[in-house]
Amino acid sequence: MFDVYTLAAQLVGGVILILLANAVSIKSRGVPKTFQRILSTLIDFIQTIFGSKQNDQQGIPLTRAQVTAAFPEGTWQRNAYEDYKAVLLDEELVFPCVYATKGFKSDDQLYLFIDSDDLSDTRHIRAIAKGLSIYLPQARQLGPNTSLVLLAKQNEVNSRTVEEYNTLFWELLNGLAKLDEKPWPSDTPRDIDTDRWCFCFGGEQFFTVIQTPAHQVRRTRYAPGVTMVMQPKWIFDILFSTDAKRAGALAKVRALLAKYDPIPLSPEMKNYGDEGSRESKQYYLLDENVPAPCPYERLSDSEVIAS
Repeated sequence: MFDVYTLAAQLVGGVILILLANAVSIKSRGVPKTFQRILSTLIDFIQTIFGSKQNDQQGIPLTRAQVTAAFPEGTWQRNAYEDYKAVLLDEELVFPCVYATKGFKSDDQLYLFIDSDDLSDTRHIRAIAKGLSIYLPQARQLGPNTSLVLLAKQNEVNSRTVEEYNTLFWELLNGLAKLDEKPWPSDTPRDIDTDRWCFCFGGEQFFTVIQTPAHQVRRTRYAPGVTMVMQPKWIFDILFSTDAKRAGALAKVRALLAKYDPIPLSPEMKNYGDEGSRESKQYYLLDENVPAPCPYERLSDSEVIAS
């Protein structure tokens, strides 16, 4: 038998949530930002108490339309998404990765949300592993500029350093490796400190980029909340199908980087497989041109396969 009291609580919670979300979305000079933040906090509380559908979507990749339908203006998920969108669509300060912008405009991307910036949290690692497992089977049908975009809830006050986020980032990758249900590709070395290593999950190679609120100098790696983009590497076979296309694309991106970042291009940005290149050092760039340390010689073996 269904519980009438539980049903009633969910209905009441849903009504309150809608009312609060509508209040937060009011764009009026008469509504103080502090009041809007209070309402956003209440929304998060009600979602937790009444089990709103946002919680059910943990680990489920969403399209643009699904994001805007699921998360009203003023919710932390919508705020994170709108900030990400604003950077890509800025016509005055053009984001250097033009393919990310193309992917957004063509709706090739899918989006995941986590409710804190602690990438080592096992809840988040499980949710991202689930999201990747759902994303990969449909990725090739999404378009040539596809990627899975992870958006974390923004902190009121950021207390982590660039170096701390680097450690959390690698703990996330190591945690994902433990949950991988497919073997590591045989043509990709397990040792990270090699010119042919890259992150793999679900039998696919990925190029991964992360932005954090701690970055201040390298603007391309700054975001108000942790943002991580995971791109299947087969998209580069499409985008860079000839040497001329590769050279032209790299020249365009690097010219935009010179305008966007106050810091010179990182010397770690080399072509995958070139002698002396380390893709692992491109994933996470510091606010200065020294390589970010990697705490692992190799990622953990899959615990799922081992069991």
